[in-house]
Amino acid sequence: MPIFQPAILTTLTITTLIFLSSTHLVLMWVALELSTLVVLPLIANKSHPRSIEASTKYFLTQATASALIIFSWTLNYITTGGGQITEVTNQTLTTITALALFIKIGLVPFHFWVPETIQGMTPTASIFLLTWQKLGPLIMLYLMSPLINFEVLSAVSILSATVAGWLGLNQTQIRKLVAFSSIAQMAWTLVIIKYAPSLTILAFYLYSITISTTLLTLEKLSTTSINNLLLSFQKAPITSLLLMVSLLSLSGLPPLAGFLPKWLTIDQLVAEGAIWVAFTMLMASLLSLFFYLRLWYNSASTLPPNTANTQRLWRKPVQQTNLTINSLAMAALTLILAATMMKAITKQETY
Repeated sequence: MPIFQPAILTTLTITTLIFLSSTHLVLMWVALELSTLVVLPLIANKSHPRSIEASTKYFLTQATASALIIFSWTLNYITTGGGQITEVTNQTLTTITALALFIKIGLVPFHFWVPETIQGMTPTASIFLLTWQKLGPLIMLYLMSPLINFEVLSAVSILSATVAGWLGLNQTQIRKLVAFSSIAQMAWTLVIIKYAPSLTILAFYLYSITISTTLLTLEKLSTTSINNLLLSFQKAPITSLLLMVSLLSLSGLPPLAGFLPKWLTIDQLVAEGAIWVAFTMLMASLLSLFFYLRLWYNSASTLPPNTANTQRLWRKPVQQTNLTINSLAMAALTLILAATMMKAITKQETY
């Protein structure tokens, strides 16, 4: 697999540059397909039934979304003759395209492939799927944001935040919990894209840093379930503390970085008159907060003697955290003092 990593990184970089530099429908569709195909080797990187199943589910879901996108764009070209993404003015075709992009991102009710795919991947490979792979559809939604129906967008976001939090309550597999966390975070990222696209960029940036920190620390601790986290602080205390910080940041608790986009999103929704949307998103976030705090408690707040019903593992050599994890953790420690500047920028865009 390492021999293919330069080719995979190069292809992902090229597709990202296409998304950033072009608004033509055909070029963006080709970039979507390239980014889909290049992630398949990362999923099926070993001859294991779970990896093969994950790659199959991922491919079928992404192919369905691509078919919907090319269908809506073909109808738009027939009716209007436009070849740019900003020229898709028909509300029905815009909604179909947005729903197809929601499938690619993994929002409810198109979320079933996300936890199953992440469960069959390594934590490092999951970083590409949960961050870089979502960049292309997010850029397309950013360009289409003035034309997207807010009722559809808010309904999908509320459902995603609620269902992801609900499904994560009784989940014990950490990789599936990370997948449900990603669905809920993307709901917060997209709910405000119509009114304040800059907040979407900020939320996705902070989400990418925090989820990458979480996955790297989980890989360092070699844990796959919540029960394995009960002894993580004894094996690697520094790494466990970094995991605790990233989990609390994902939950949106101040003064960590994850609080900033949620605060600004709620403020902007209230300013736009979408008070019920803001209230429902806040209530849905309490479900996610529960399993974040459960992970935090198991990773850094349980020390012997405890009453955990788990078999004690042999003590492994303590692994030192590397520079990447330390850098991402420092970014996850961003204080809310930067909120004043971002709030001023948002207000200037509004007026």
